[in-house]
Amino acid sequence: MTKEQKQLNNRDKEEKFPQMRKLNCLSQEQSSTIDVEKVHWRIRPRKNCLSLPAAIRARLEFIRAHLRLTDINCLTYLALLAGALLFIQRPPTYWLRYFLLHIFLCGAILALIYFGESNSSLKILVGARVFYPVAVLLLTWNEMNELLHLIFSHFWATELVVKLDYFLFGVHPTIWMQKFYHPALDELMCFLYTCYYLFLPIVTLILFLKKKRDETFAVFSVVTLAYFSNFIVFYFFPTLGPHMAKSLQSLSTTNYTGYLFAWINRTIQANAGVVGGAFPSSHISGATALTIIVWRYYRPLGYWLAPLVIAIAFSTVYLGYHHAVDPLIGFLWGGIFYVLGLKILKRRGEDPLS
Repeated sequence: MTKEQKQLNNRDKEEKFPQMRKLNCLSQEQSSTIDVEKVHWRIRPRKNCLSLPAAIRARLEFIRAHLRLTDINCLTYLALLAGALLFIQRPPTYWLRYFLLHIFLCGAILALIYFGESNSSLKILVGARVFYPVAVLLLTWNEMNELLHLIFSHFWATELVVKLDYFLFGVHPTIWMQKFYHPALDELMCFLYTCYYLFLPIVTLILFLKKKRDETFAVFSVVTLAYFSNFIVFYFFPTLGPHMAKSLQSLSTTNYTGYLFAWINRTIQANAGVVGGAFPSSHISGATALTIIVWRYYRPLGYWLAPLVIAIAFSTVYLGYHHAVDPLIGFLWGGIFYVLGLKILKRRGEDPLS
């Protein structure tokens, strides 16, 4: 083959393999005399991959497309509280720790949505993606013991609620009910009060195991909306329960007794109770929203929940953990945010029955 024929052959192959023009291992003089037939086997076609910013944008777009209302509720509440902590910087000892924790949780939730939705065959990831709001609710509830003084340094609303109770009922309901204390009745009330803590995980697990995944998401959406809005009120309207209000403690003559569930209840209150989170009762607002939304999606379960919520509301006052107006406003709060939550679910296309 003559030199001219080789050059023509090389030019043809360069058009097929543009990478040949950019061989970094050779100088321009060397590349002009190279035999393409000897080196074209080294050329590898470049993978059609996204740049890093484009890959990040693609993942964020994937997450945005799979956001549920429950995700928006959790992320919004965590972000709002993180912003308040950064702006107010109270309490001095804890604000930075909780600010960083909230930022981390927001990132963890986004990662969980991405991996949970893109790996639907991994049941552990799918379960974590669906049920993580339970952990967020527990964490945001417990942190209020240290963060409730973020806005006000004292429980200014306590006496206002005590006076409202007396105005509506003519007595202090929690003090009046003490005349009915009896170990057996106390134990029953403690059992009912303790049942509340199992409501959300058991009900959502039943729906999930019955392959009602969209219904489970919808339940979490409405319930988290009711809870987080209730938590925000605690920061602006801090209220001590009757068992801590000084004006009522001076009138108290006895305390409830009981047996196993009385001990369980006292243990929970000592380790997980929130000082200042009485009005309105988040127990009842959350349980009411849960009961109504479950009634919509799985009525047999709703038949069990409805009387239990009423009984739990009575037990909160009987045991002295809530003023009588707390569960009353809790019923109203849960109903309002059920209606609001369902409206948003329908607008977003997340209501399975629409």
